[in-house]
Amino acid sequence: MAGQSQTDTSITYVHNPSPSFKSQFLQSLMTVLGKKNAIEKRIKANRFSLEAVEPPNILLSDFQTQVREINQRKVWMFKPKQGGSSKVILYIHGGGYISNLTKYDWRFVHELLAKTNCSIVVPDYPLAPVSNYKDVYAYFDKLYPELLSETSRENIIFMGNSCGGGIALGFAQKLRDENKPQPSQIILNSPWLDITMSNPEIVEIDRKDKLLGTKGLKMAGELYAVGLNPTDYRVSPIYGDFSGLGKISLFIGTHDLFHADSRKFKQKMEGRNISVNYFEYPKMFHVWIALTNLKESQHAINQIAILVNSKN
Repeated sequence: MAGQSQTDTSITYVHNPSPSFKSQFLQSLMTVLGKKNAIEKRIKANRFSLEAVEPPNILLSDFQTQVREINQRKVWMFKPKQGGSSKVILYIHGGGYISNLTKYDWRFVHELLAKTNCSIVVPDYPLAPVSNYKDVYAYFDKLYPELLSETSRENIIFMGNSCGGGIALGFAQKLRDENKPQPSQIILNSPWLDITMSNPEIVEIDRKDKLLGTKGLKMAGELYAVGLNPTDYRVSPIYGDFSGLGKISLFIGTHDLFHADSRKFKQKMEGRNISVNYFEYPKMFHVWIALTNLKESQHAINQIAILVNSKN
């Protein structure tokens, strides 16, 4: 099914301003709070955040809201009250496959709605360890046709944060293999592209990343994959085929373990002569983009708004 043309132009952007004081302070605070081992500790203690935080009242009051269910799990759709565009973002949250929507996701969604003027669909998709990749793909197999029945594929944009980026890219590859319509764009924010965490460059980045720990991520990836080959594109989309997909844009910070595989992904795309937009923010941490009170987040969201509203 139709994807991007190999003649499409691409963007490579490296953020020049020095990191804000607030972003540096937050990384220092992460060290003090021991955030780096948080995923590992939660898995060992069998503590999983499986329930979604409900959308805040300000989001519900500022935008039209509809709620439906897919496989007994909620799907929220938010629209501008007046004059919204025809574009629809399918927003796939992060959380290492084991944590649900947080207040930061809703703040990010609110900011995206305000800046893009489009509609945003937010699914409460299944999570490990209760569910696994099979359940997640089955969920999106039901949700996506519903979106297509309401919106043309040219107006649909997949957006994923962290593991949500892995789902977005993996699901797009599955759609391509099944000859089903592609979204027009795929926007990946600090994406988790390889659950093996085997890129040797990760070792160097590890000392800079104050939020993510390799051991915990591997444990979470194993819970999600449940015995599937960890290099299968459905759980590690970096090993898949990138041809025939919607136009891909990727946002990443250099103090993020996933920076190594993001750069590897960019190199793979360019080596195959496939266009990709790549936005790199030096010294920024994992999914900084969702902390909307940061200058760097606002800058990146403005860039996303331009991408979303561009002609396909």
